[in-house]
Amino acid sequence: MSIPAPAAVLWDMDGTIVDTEPFWIECETALVQEHGGTWSHEQAMRMVGSGLWESAEVLRAAGVDLEPDDLVTTLTGRVMGLIAERGLPFRPGARELIAEFAERRVPQAIVTMSILPMARAVAALLPEGTFDTLVTGDAVPLPKPHPDPYLLAAERLGVDIADCIALEDSPTGLRAAVASGATAVAVPHAVPIPSGPDHHTLPTLAGVDADRLIALHTGRTNEGTPPSMTTASPANSGPFRYGDRVQLTGPKNKLHTIALKPGASFHTHRGFINHDDLVGLPDGSVVSNSVGVEHLALRPLLSDFVMSMPRGAAIIYPKDAAQIIAQADIFPGARVVEAGVGSGALSMWLLRALGPQGRLFSFERREEFADVAVDNVTTFFGHAQDNWTVTVGDLAEALPGTVPDGEADRVVLDMLAPWDCIEAAADALTPGGVLLCYIATVTQLSRVAEAIRASGRFTNPQSTETMVRGWHVEGLAVRPEHRMIGHTGFLLTARRLADGAVLPELKRRASKSSYSDADVEIWTPGALGERTMSDKSIRKRQREAAKAAALSLSKEQQGPDAGSVPSGD
Repeated sequence: MSIPAPAAVLWDMDGTIVDTEPFWIECETALVQEHGGTWSHEQAMRMVGSGLWESAEVLRAAGVDLEPDDLVTTLTGRVMGLIAERGLPFRPGARELIAEFAERRVPQAIVTMSILPMARAVAALLPEGTFDTLVTGDAVPLPKPHPDPYLLAAERLGVDIADCIALEDSPTGLRAAVASGATAVAVPHAVPIPSGPDHHTLPTLAGVDADRLIALHTGRTNEGTPPSMTTASPANSGPFRYGDRVQLTGPKNKLHTIALKPGASFHTHRGFINHDDLVGLPDGSVVSNSVGVEHLALRPLLSDFVMSMPRGAAIIYPKDAAQIIAQADIFPGARVVEAGVGSGALSMWLLRALGPQGRLFSFERREEFADVAVDNVTTFFGHAQDNWTVTVGDLAEALPGTVPDGEADRVVLDMLAPWDCIEAAADALTPGGVLLCYIATVTQLSRVAEAIRASGRFTNPQSTETMVRGWHVEGLAVRPEHRMIGHTGFLLTARRLADGAVLPELKRRASKSSYSDADVEIWTPGALGERTMSDKSIRKRQREAAKAAALSLSKEQQGPDAGSVPSGD
């Protein structure tokens, strides 16, 4: 079976094609010492793969009294002098692999942070025309670990970066390759590279042929069997990308959620963090701001996201959403009706539990709330959900025209007067299906329970309330937290009976409490109206949600890795 070739192969130069790292380290050490400073092997290792002008600032901090441009010119000149004096050793297997791809007429490029004259010197060691373009550190505004060098190479070659293979030998360069969206292959040399799900690792290129590299790129071995891991990472996994939401936790445990944008910065009264510095970093990194204050950077979990997203209406809290998933028994592939979409919090939990094969039919009476919900869901998932529809209108009127009778597996009601929709829910549910109502007050709970019993189409309803209490655990100091998440709402569940089935009567003790319909109406008025919110407030939340959704969608449009425009090497 023939394996399709990649659109291009993008090569890092120093340490991947040729072994120049010892020359760089020797020249760095000599230059620092000439200016009265000291330069350790550990300092040199930290600079491997970095841009020359970034390295120049590090060397200036170590004592080199030269302007950045002069320092780059001096350092590069010395390295090229050593190359002319001692020759340029190729890394094992690199020359042969380059030649094989050239023979197959696969476009190739050098993507290096060295300057153009050095890249030309290396390219001249191979047959003319081997490399179609040279992308160097003096040609890009943002060096590795930003993705710009790799993206520029793909642009010059006229190919999609997602169809390219990028080979790197350093963690800095690898971050750029992964962030660009190319299939990243690490070939560690001077600096170790941890394994991870976002890249492949080869201990050496010696003995590696083009077919083996292509098989990694296409996700197959030469025999066509699936590999142990793929290079693609989920939208909410892998290095940070532009468009991602990132939760920054400061030294006082204060949380800030930001959306990564090119050129933007996150500011506090104690310094700032450039968004560009976060792009390409792995999730769970610790970053320092402009004055050295450290922040933990993590992608927000869904439970974090729903608490910080723009809200049109009140949300269902994570503690209740978890119980809804469990008590309603939401399963992959289910057909679920949700009424009262609000700001979309529960919709996200349901969509996750349903999976791509499931269907979610949501209903919302207010169009502005529905708009906010759709934008919030798009922001979190990074793309529109094909298995989700939102209908603006009254559930009792719109449900029969949307879901045929008996075809819904679950119905979840979060509304002010769910008793008005019990019959519509019963018609839509399949026998044995679950009806779950989220109810705010005791009076509403009573009225809904009696409406379900009166319908004669459900099992006896079961009601619960969830409270969450955290615990302080530090050494031997183990105690409940002083604050807890108390009442937010009641959950009431019942199962749909088969048509014609009559529920066996439960034996109860005689009740002293008799009541009439008039009593129920006084206890809980049936006409409760609608949630109220000022037009100005809802317009603000609509704008915020729409902007967040547009930024999240841009990730998908910019590349396969959920639209990454990550940082490069």
